[in-house]
Amino acid sequence: MESIKRMFAYADKRKGKLWGSIMFASLSVLLGIVAYLLAHRIIMLFVEQSNPTLSSIVILVGTILITLLLKTFLLGYALKLSHINAYTLLGEFRKAISEKLIRMPMGEIKKRTSGNIKMLLVDDVESMEIILAHMIPEGVANMLSPLLTIILLFIIDWKLALLTLAAIPIGMVAFMLMFSNYKPRMDKYMKSSSHMNTTIVEYITGMEVIKAFNQTTQSYKKYTDSIFDFRNNVIDWAKHTRKYSIAYLVLLPASIIFVLPFGGMFFLNGAVTLSDYILSMLLALGFAEPLIRLTNFLDNIALLTVKEQAINKLLEENELKLNENRVKKPSDYSITFNNVTFAYEEEDVLKDVSFTCKSDTVTALVGPSGSGKSTIAKLIMRFWDIDKGTIMLGGADISEIPFETLMNSISYVSQDSYLFNASITENIRMGKPNATDDEIKRAAHNAVCDEFIKNTKDGYKTNCGDAGDRFSGGQKQRLSIARALLKDAPIVVLDEATAFADPESEDKIQESVNELIKGKTVIIIAHRLSTIVDADNIIVVEEGKILNQGTHQQLLDSCSKYKSMWKTHKEAMNWDITTKEVIENV
Repeated sequence: MESIKRMFAYADKRKGKLWGSIMFASLSVLLGIVAYLLAHRIIMLFVEQSNPTLSSIVILVGTILITLLLKTFLLGYALKLSHINAYTLLGEFRKAISEKLIRMPMGEIKKRTSGNIKMLLVDDVESMEIILAHMIPEGVANMLSPLLTIILLFIIDWKLALLTLAAIPIGMVAFMLMFSNYKPRMDKYMKSSSHMNTTIVEYITGMEVIKAFNQTTQSYKKYTDSIFDFRNNVIDWAKHTRKYSIAYLVLLPASIIFVLPFGGMFFLNGAVTLSDYILSMLLALGFAEPLIRLTNFLDNIALLTVKEQAINKLLEENELKLNENRVKKPSDYSITFNNVTFAYEEEDVLKDVSFTCKSDTVTALVGPSGSGKSTIAKLIMRFWDIDKGTIMLGGADISEIPFETLMNSISYVSQDSYLFNASITENIRMGKPNATDDEIKRAAHNAVCDEFIKNTKDGYKTNCGDAGDRFSGGQKQRLSIARALLKDAPIVVLDEATAFADPESEDKIQESVNELIKGKTVIIIAHRLSTIVDADNIIVVEEGKILNQGTHQQLLDSCSKYKSMWKTHKEAMNWDITTKEVIENV
């Protein structure tokens, strides 16, 4: 019931169109009752008059036709208003969910599968259209119609009214039985639906791997099992409800089977008039249709309530909180970690980490895979809130800096470059929405993108494909760097941003980055130590702790771990050079 209240509260945000749709739908229902009254009048003309005039019949038939046309028009206009209202609200739902995801910690988002989030944003929100566009206006109208019919029948004759109502309790018993053992069945349905959505997204995303290892739909068991599991749950629900749904669909509109024989007995005994008897039969015929529609809405409400609760649960998830009473602005663009401890689950990933990245300097983070380097970068972006300690930006705790201010201060390029299914220009322009074409081309040039862009058929208008799949990993990274360069934020975070670039491109990108770091705070996570030897400060991270920090030479002199990493890096570089020479000689 709480879910339905919330749905009506959402719809009430557009009161004008909401009440307009209810009013026109109700008028449509009233005209339907008027049509039965006019049909009764025609029948009574033949009963009361041995030879009724053609003109009187034509007038009544014409009036019925106009009434039915007007009824259809009013219902259509009511649905037009309700659909405008509904899809406006569906857009607001999706916007609210999208904005909620931005405000949520990444850890909370990653707990959900992509299929689950897709189902919430697309399927579950879309299902709300039934309530907003149909149930509210038509539901109110379909409740009004039986109510007015019963009132009218009681005015005519209370005995005929009770006969009309006689089939309803029997039909409703069958309807209620249909929902026996409802919750466990619905839980299984929703779980299997979410799992199927997840595996479908996974199957499509991993199609290249599936093809490479010949994992067809038959052999890719996880995919097929999820589809058959969903199918079995739907069939199970259908089998359970079939006999009850047939029963109530037959019994609910069966009022006439009581009115016809027993009403006839009352008429023959002189308890009711012929006119009242005929009118009661006509109203009993019209009584059933809105009740069937109403029970169909009630059937949907059970499913929609579960989906609304899933949407509302997401909207109530924990957010990255801003202390409204202590909102601050950074005085500069230095970054300081003070005794920061952080865990994704239970085990600490960072342990009592402290360091400072001064303004107008380059700080590099190095260390083995899994040491916590990328976590540090993501905490600077406030993708998560830390467990202990503080992260300061220009002397202000980042939890006290408005999220928009924080994001506008940082350009971030991760090792997992993502491009949207849009043109190259649109993807780069995300860094600065009002950027000119010349600014975009300049950023692309600095990121060494223009070389491969010129070789595409449509140049900067070339579509990047789904998740940028039309470009190689290195090309996608360079486009992501171009996007970050265009943003021109005072802080630049590069999380192994050159991981997929070839050595020549990496050198060129490094040159362009060196031009951009003037007056900026730069944090670089690099897998090739040769790219950060000139950094102002190099921080060695191991097992979530700061092992040592200093310049390249200072670390070679004082840190055995860094010295070992440097040696390994030089050997790898010599191996690459030797391999290249062998290939060239061959």
